[in-house]
Amino acid sequence: MMIVDLIDEVDFKERLIALGAPVTQEQSLADVQAAILAWLQAYPEQTPFVKDLCRDMQKDNTTVLPEVSSVMAAFG
Repeated sequence: MMIVDLIDEVDFKERLIALGAPVTQEQSLADVQAAILAWLQAYPEQTPFVKDLCRDMQKDNTTVLPEVSSVMAAFG
């Protein structure tokens, strides 16, 4: 039996919130993307942390929902 880790919208937002990003669970993914991009523009020192978070969530045995993956791609 193969066990797959799944990253969905809730997981993605939880991890961003844990990172200190200004997002909430109630926001849409489009709103989250806009908020993170604005945050990174205001605080560019956070960029490596967001990139590391996205990279960690896309490891080999992890499945990322397409909607979440497209938002991650916006962060470079």
